[in-house]
Amino acid sequence: MPTDDAWDWPVLLYIGTVLLKRSEAEFWRMRPRKLNALSKAHIKMNPTDDSRSSKPKYIDQVLP
Repeated sequence: MPTDDAWDWPVLLYIGTVLLKRSEAEFWRMRPRKLNALSKAHIKMNPTDDSRSSKPKYIDQVLP
């Protein structure tokens, strides 16, 4: 794992493999832009505050 740059690799690896359930090989092939987009979508679909009751329950509540 790289250690000589400003990226927080352990956190990024956790997001990719635990939260997004990707394999480690998939994580290392993923571009940062895709990881960012997927993590934002994950946060949007899995809120951590008390607004969980407004979480969409059906696909037609998500898609425009």
